[in-house]
Amino acid sequence: MSEKKPLVFKNAKIITPIRVIDNGVLVVKEGKISSVGPRNEIKVPKNAKGIDVAGKYLTPGFIDIHLHGGGGADTMDATQEAMEKLSVVHARGGVTSILPTTWTAPLDDIIRAIEAIGLAKRRILSGAQVLGVHLEGPYLSVQQKGAQNQKYLKSPKPEEYLKLLDEYDCILRISAAPELEGGLELGRELSKRGIVASIAHTNATYQDMLAAIDAGYTHVTHMYSRMSGLKRVNAYKISGAIESTLLLDELTTEVIADGHHLPPSLIKLIIKAKGVDRVSLITDATRATGLGPGRYSIAGLDCVVEANVTEEFEIPENKGNYVAKLLSRDAFVGSVATMNRCVRNMVKFVGLSIQDALKMATINPAKVIGMGQKKGSLAKGKDADMVILDDDVNVIMTMVGGRIVYRR
Repeated sequence: MSEKKPLVFKNAKIITPIRVIDNGVLVVKEGKISSVGPRNEIKVPKNAKGIDVAGKYLTPGFIDIHLHGGGGADTMDATQEAMEKLSVVHARGGVTSILPTTWTAPLDDIIRAIEAIGLAKRRILSGAQVLGVHLEGPYLSVQQKGAQNQKYLKSPKPEEYLKLLDEYDCILRISAAPELEGGLELGRELSKRGIVASIAHTNATYQDMLAAIDAGYTHVTHMYSRMSGLKRVNAYKISGAIESTLLLDELTTEVIADGHHLPPSLIKLIIKAKGVDRVSLITDATRATGLGPGRYSIAGLDCVVEANVTEEFEIPENKGNYVAKLLSRDAFVGSVATMNRCVRNMVKFVGLSIQDALKMATINPAKVIGMGQKKGSLAKGKDADMVILDDDVNVIMTMVGGRIVYRR
């Protein structure tokens, strides 16, 4: 339930997509934002309960449209206990809305996960709100499998995915390799239903990418991670999915800004090519998020979480931060980051303003999944999903739909 009395945030540095309001005031009524603006322009209800933000940032809640788990829980556990755990862990990182993401697995396991996520969507959890399902796999390229389980990879067949789409309206996004047989037909079906078709784990060429756009694909999953790049065929150079994504304005994309997957130089290149408005931040978090180093089973694979040890990497300060890898250490397995760490990295290492970094964690992902009218910015009538941050992007408080779900 939302607060019965109006709730007023005072003395806040409020960040909107177009400005920063110093000494700002925001009023929450019945789980929605009823007014927001400078102190001298906002009428505060007499019976309102006040929260003094003490000059810290008041920002929209983060929206993570690609995460697999946290706190020892994974979406593929397919239980409400798992949904509750990852909801709470990511709320501590400032996330107010999530798209729990599946792994490539047997179809029955994927269906159980979809059903659990769909049920969680209808519940009020103790942390972040579940908006729907993101299916990552099993329609992915073997050549670009990464940490996805090759045993269960396949091409999309209508007799399989139409049953899923007809039965489960909680599916909001599917990541697939469009060059697979049936991949373009899948894109057309998703586009027709208003489901986000995202290009992922793909060996596509430039021509494949153009065909994918024509078929309804609009987004690209975790840029630079397990996607084709420039290759040579005889004497000819062929552009891959990486170059195509950078070039084609029709595509939005996302980056895992955990400080390990991508160096600042590549993130700067992505933003230079796509612009701040076409890039979202994701965690791609796994069950090991929030637990520390050790051995884990992630996506059915044996993995290790350890400190980064690459001397040549561009963020030497991140050597003490943890990352998940296959035991062979030749591929990352998602991340163990929370979203506030990703935002901090964008400011500290990539050099973005706090306003632009927050845009990539709030309004941009909201627009990708078609929820920009309800979430992603602090505006009258929108859901009261908010975060209080200090200057180092540490989370002080997280609010979901007018409910305080985390306080430091």
